[in-house]
Amino acid sequence: MLTEEHIKEGLSKSYVSAIANKAGMNCEINGREFDYGIDGSIIDVKIMGSGRRCESGFKIDFQLKSTINIDIKEEEVIYSLSAKNYNDLVDVEVGTPRILILYSLPELPDEWVTVTENNLIMKNCAWWCSLHGKAPTTNTSTVNIHIPRRQILTVDEVSRLMSLVKEGEQLWIL
Repeated sequence: MLTEEHIKEGLSKSYVSAIANKAGMNCEINGREFDYGIDGSIIDVKIMGSGRRCESGFKIDFQLKSTINIDIKEEEVIYSLSAKNYNDLVDVEVGTPRILILYSLPELPDEWVTVTENNLIMKNCAWWCSLHGKAPTTNTSTVNIHIPRRQILTVDEVSRLMSLVKEGEQLWIL
């Protein structure tokens, strides 16, 4: 049987993949040979003149976290991110925009997924944030990050973020 951490990780991967795919994009998670701070990429797909589809070369890299330990306030969610992951995400010398995707699960594992004949329900949601350009930390353990609650990772939001990337815009906390 999988560990609880691996179950949470698998559910977060499923969430991101479902959102990206519904937005018409490809999603690559943990396809890299070695892990150097990026868990996956959401990849734009374009339609060629012939109607054939092809990756456009535009993508958003992400670090993915899944947790029940999140502090939800009126305007923001607060999460304690490892200092190592934080410093990976604040780096400005990168060729591809990168974001943190934070998937929140209910405390009780029995509430994580419900399946009926008509529905597959994954409880709670994921938020995204860009830490690009923030000051690196000298902390050795964790850094509290604050994500506006409006930054839920939805199909429309992934499409909007990819449009910004294609226009050469930076994915600041918006």
